[in-house]
Amino acid sequence: MTIRIADITTAPFRRLWLAAALLAALLCSAILAPARAQSDGAATASLLDRLTPPVLAAIYPGVTRLAMVADDGPVSAEAYIGDDMVGYVFSTLDVVRAPGYSSTPFDVVAGVTMDGTITGAVVLFHREPYLLNDRRRTEQLMMFLDALEGGEARLGAATRIEPGFVAGATISARAMRNAVQESARMVLRYRTEDFVVTEPTIDMINFKPMSPEALVGDGGLAIARVTNADVIAALERAGLGDLLPEVPMTGGPDNTYIDFVAGYANPPRIGRNGVGLEPYDTLINGTPEGTMGIFVASLHGVYDHRGTRLNNLSNQFRLDRVSVTQGRQSYEFTKSDVIFARQQIADILLLPKDAAFDPMKPWRADLYATALRPDGQREPFVLASLDYTLPQGYILMPEPTPPPVWVEPWVNARVEIAILAAALTVLTGILTFQAKLSQYRRVHRYLRTGFLLFTLVWIGWIASAQLSIVHLINYLKAPFADLGLAFYLAEPLIVILSIYTAISLVLLGRGVFCGWLCPFGALQELLANLARALKLRQWNPPERLQRHLWMGKYLSLGLILTLVVFAPEAAPVAEEIEPFKTAITAMFVRGLPYVIYALALLTIGLFTERAFCRFLCPLGGALAVLDRLHMVDLLKRRPECGNPCHLCERSCPVRAIERSGKIVMAECFQCLDCQVEYYDDRRCPPLAKARKQRERAARQPAAAPAMPGLVLPKEATT
Repeated sequence: MTIRIADITTAPFRRLWLAAALLAALLCSAILAPARAQSDGAATASLLDRLTPPVLAAIYPGVTRLAMVADDGPVSAEAYIGDDMVGYVFSTLDVVRAPGYSSTPFDVVAGVTMDGTITGAVVLFHREPYLLNDRRRTEQLMMFLDALEGGEARLGAATRIEPGFVAGATISARAMRNAVQESARMVLRYRTEDFVVTEPTIDMINFKPMSPEALVGDGGLAIARVTNADVIAALERAGLGDLLPEVPMTGGPDNTYIDFVAGYANPPRIGRNGVGLEPYDTLINGTPEGTMGIFVASLHGVYDHRGTRLNNLSNQFRLDRVSVTQGRQSYEFTKSDVIFARQQIADILLLPKDAAFDPMKPWRADLYATALRPDGQREPFVLASLDYTLPQGYILMPEPTPPPVWVEPWVNARVEIAILAAALTVLTGILTFQAKLSQYRRVHRYLRTGFLLFTLVWIGWIASAQLSIVHLINYLKAPFADLGLAFYLAEPLIVILSIYTAISLVLLGRGVFCGWLCPFGALQELLANLARALKLRQWNPPERLQRHLWMGKYLSLGLILTLVVFAPEAAPVAEEIEPFKTAITAMFVRGLPYVIYALALLTIGLFTERAFCRFLCPLGGALAVLDRLHMVDLLKRRPECGNPCHLCERSCPVRAIERSGKIVMAECFQCLDCQVEYYDDRRCPPLAKARKQRERAARQPAAAPAMPGLVLPKEATT
């Protein structure tokens, strides 16, 4: 085919040139805008200049002085109360430079104590599109950041308020929370040389004074309380019921014979509290590295775990009253294996250097006694057994690897995801079986009105899942701003709607989203239905004027893309061309100018259906450009459409059908009104004519049948 220069000025080629220009602008905005945004973000004041007295009082109350840390670590300042350093203050912009929903990094300053507690957080700068010029959400964000106070400086740590509290700006809130937690952890680890645990490790760091009773209470020590009655029972179990213990019992059956305690001695809370500082220091510093000890003590009663024979050479200095067993391995001890406490009957029993002993696994301590036969022979028996497992509180565990940041919103939104998936399944069924559905005018009207109400109320006002030009621009910019998969998946409902819109756009065209899934579009159409019910006069521009008005949405799209590239600070203002934030996500709770603008557009829509969608919507412009790619036309046409019949053209509420009968798919909202007319055999002229012919044929009497046995003359039959 030969193309003349003059042909390039025709309408089809103008649309192709426009599509190419807008796609190029989208690509430019994706490539150039992140660089501009990052350069703008870098031009900030120093940390101390940003930490004004009111800000400092909010993020770290009581701090009287700051001093910048001069090293190569994360930028931070030491916080002092008087002469005492109590923690650090930092900025997420300096430490992790995290972006929120926009590609421009925000600046949240916060404080953290030396023990890893966040003291407060304040946002100084952001370009989050759903927070700008929105006082209600900004106040919610401030309350959300205030709730970080007292939380743990660890990514993934729980907070008092969930990010969903900042309704409509959940992604921004979650990103700021994560940035504060991650920055605080990085600052502390670098400055304090925080002990990093990569596998379960015995806690050899933490210590606080505790009594034996308190250690028994938290599981650090296990106790066996043996009464005189228990001694008699132990003798019976050993088959020595006719004998008495070598150490005589005193008092009645309930009197204490011994309170025997045992535990793993290496943690300072157990060993140091049990035997005192000097004996414990002998275990830690006076024995070969890696030596393990078992703490045993006799607290009350006439019996003790030492006895006297550990001092006898004839007994080989054995501590014959105590043994330790783990699995199939048993350990016995001599006097040289014992570190004695000086002020109580408490000892640390040293395990052999080559002992295959795992202190994190269960073990058992057995306490023995002896019974005397009349001939003086001693008979040993087990007096008590202690089963012991070191409590989790004495084991340092590796910090749990937080799940990818996108997992949290998907888990939290699982109910909403299920509802949206069900709705999209219904919509898919409507589009798939639209030919059948369109044959029932009333069913079509009820089903469409019901789905539009669902889109407005649930998708828009409840779930705040209004897809907008902001999402499209951010998705395009993300790969060039090094924003990973988490950025794309941070908003589950928007992700699902975006994928469904992209697929339906390629298959069927723009109208699936604009006509069925856009909450603001649904609001306009429902109001238009109400206006027609009230018999308000409707106006639609002539075809030629309408073609010029259609260009408005491309111009608004071009304006936004231009500002994104060359004046990113002004782009959020231009994005307010979309009233979605005001009418849907904020539900009209915004500044008066925004509310007046949204109401003005809705008022115009009462007289010209979906005027904003048709003539001004930048997202609609982007989808209309890409509509040229759609592959399938499900909307049916007949040769009579446009010549001579104009029924569908007149029934189209948005005038997306030309006088020739051709449907302009880039302007079609897939409402199926034209298909209802197409299948109506009482309104569609070709179908009506065929119906009338069938009815006339049905009314004509059938030819009389010949009488049986009657033969007619030949001339009569002819």
